[in-house]
Amino acid sequence: MWLHSLRNSIKESTYAHYSYTLHKYLLPVLSKVPVASLDESFLEQAMQQIISPADATHKPLGNSSARECLSMLRRICKYAAHLRLIRPMELEIALPKAIDKISVPLSLAEQQRLYQYVQENPTPRKIGLLLGFELGLRIGEICGLQWGDFDLKLGTLKINRTICRISCGNGHTKVVIQTPKTRTSRREIPIPKCLLVMLKKLHWNASNATWFLSGNESKPTEPRCYRKSIKAYLKQATVRQVRPHALRHTFATTCLQAGCDVKTLSELLGHANANITLQRYVHSDLTRKRREMNRIFSHQVSMRGRKEPNLME
Repeated sequence: MWLHSLRNSIKESTYAHYSYTLHKYLLPVLSKVPVASLDESFLEQAMQQIISPADATHKPLGNSSARECLSMLRRICKYAAHLRLIRPMELEIALPKAIDKISVPLSLAEQQRLYQYVQENPTPRKIGLLLGFELGLRIGEICGLQWGDFDLKLGTLKINRTICRISCGNGHTKVVIQTPKTRTSRREIPIPKCLLVMLKKLHWNASNATWFLSGNESKPTEPRCYRKSIKAYLKQATVRQVRPHALRHTFATTCLQAGCDVKTLSELLGHANANITLQRYVHSDLTRKRREMNRIFSHQVSMRGRKEPNLME
């Protein structure tokens, strides 16, 4: 009932993800229990079983998946209380410890090799690499680009859609074209001059409706296919294998190291707010920290080196 109530208010991909989580983790433990008999003690024990199943129906959940399941269960309980099916409940669960997975950005040498590789024989699919580490696009956003999204006169790119593959709930999947991840993900980004020159050479007479990567109007390139292309391109450019999202991480790190303010970077990345940018990127930027420490304390060293004036003279 809760899932059905959300159907018209969330994206198809979000609905598919919620449905998967509900049927994969929550319902196997909770589906046979009468709603009216639910209480905090039972639900908290059930959550522990969902996190670490005794029958090994799935692997123990990490912090992120466990947090998602707990959030969903709380929302379902709130909905049930709204319908007067149960009393309001507060669930307190000790979640698995979070493990920081730091995505190491491409080094300057790796970026240069990749840029040179693209420049030697630029194609839309190869230029997609630059859209990742020079514009910060997500892989779904790169796949969702059409030539009409580029304004080659003004030198800007508008992010209007994203592409992803979702579960149909019957063991099958399908590709969906939808609006970007969040409201702020629909954004306009200035294109660096060198990249703009490449794009102008490739544009020719492509219609606005032509998909940038696939080169036709009928079908876009989907992310899982483009991931394979990226893997091959990295190998050919003698750059270490990284996930496509590492290109976006490289863009964010490069901007921070160059002194870009967090609010501007947040808008370029399409984050919902600057706090997300701070949490994900600023803490890992050691170069930026070192520059700031040197700036602050080199000034103090110069101050300490001065002879204090003798007020008695």
